[in-house]
Amino acid sequence: MRLALTDDMALRRASHAAIAAGSDGSVLINVVELLTDDMRARLTKQLGAPALFVGLPLNQKDALAVVTRLDGAAAEASARLLGSRAKQRPKAPAKSR
Repeated sequence: MRLALTDDMALRRASHAAIAAGSDGSVLINVVELLTDDMRARLTKQLGAPALFVGLPLNQKDALAVVTRLDGAAAEASARLLGSRAKQRPKAPAKSR
């Protein structure tokens, strides 16, 4: 399958995900940025491409702590976004009878 690109489509670089969830319920954190430059270079050579994600599986207790913090952060981000939109929205004019 080939991806068609048009002139108005931006080419994007792959991003380094900080966390991943496995289909088996496992949670992994990305430790690629913690590797030495030499180790990353060796991985790039072996893989034929830069390593984007080197996952370290978390035990159940640590995974629960990470997921709980992510859930709280997502709720806070959503509340801030919705709160800022409510402040920006003009008030509806009062209905006259």
